[in-house]
Amino acid sequence: MNRQSLPVILLALSLTVLPGRAAETQVEPGPEAGGLRMRLLVASAAQQGTEGYRVQVDLINVTRDKIAVRPSRPWSRTEGGIEAQLEAAVSIESYPAIEPWLGQVMADRGEKSPPEYTLAAGETLSLKWQTSGRHLKNLVTNPLEVQNPEFAENGLYSIHATLGVMAGGHPVILRSNEQLVAFGGSLGLPKHTYGQVRWSEEKSRSAELNLGSQHKVTVGDRFLIQTGTIGWTWTLTISKVEDDTSTGSLAPSQENPPLPFPRWGSFAALISKK
Repeated sequence: MNRQSLPVILLALSLTVLPGRAAETQVEPGPEAGGLRMRLLVASAAQQGTEGYRVQVDLINVTRDKIAVRPSRPWSRTEGGIEAQLEAAVSIESYPAIEPWLGQVMADRGEKSPPEYTLAAGETLSLKWQTSGRHLKNLVTNPLEVQNPEFAENGLYSIHATLGVMAGGHPVILRSNEQLVAFGGSLGLPKHTYGQVRWSEEKSRSAELNLGSQHKVTVGDRFLIQTGTIGWTWTLTISKVEDDTSTGSLAPSQENPPLPFPRWGSFAALISKK
């Protein structure tokens, strides 16, 4: 066997089987905040050609005292007790980054009292669920605050989970360890689908992105740039690609009313060809 192929094989195996409890404790959780640390574990649960993932999030009390825990911003429309509330409040971050959810959400009137759980000293509360498809969550509170990205591009992503909780009466943000998760059965770098405008010129209707060939951007790719109210967008069609940048022409999605022109720092999301 090629000695260089061994690490890749071992990595692939680690992505397909969720470790047992003894192995779980060997996965270093994320940094401490408010006396708590959070561990993320993800494993493939593909069945009959469909993708899915088993996800486990551990909340660990690393102090010698008990800590009362609840979501910092509970969502009264989430059904279930404290475990469902915490699961729905977990947000997923990835590298490469994926465009966050955009839309309008009705305000939560807080008609239910938020549930609470008291973690004993050294106790671990484990949240477990399984998804069907190319995402890592089933429950979401406010989707403007809690992200559940769809991993449309094949490849190996770096994943972290974040969670806002009240711990002992104080608001804290927990961030998990890194997990490498393969989508589409690929261990390669995924195509980057979310970047920013580096410069733009209104007269020529052209712009440059901070993504290039090393991010797998190609000539003909189209990126959507939102510059105002939802629906007010420009489309950037890539015509030239460098190592770490790409340039192209801009066209507005509508002319009336006039759209704000994309400026430096505007975010751009790849328009899928699928």
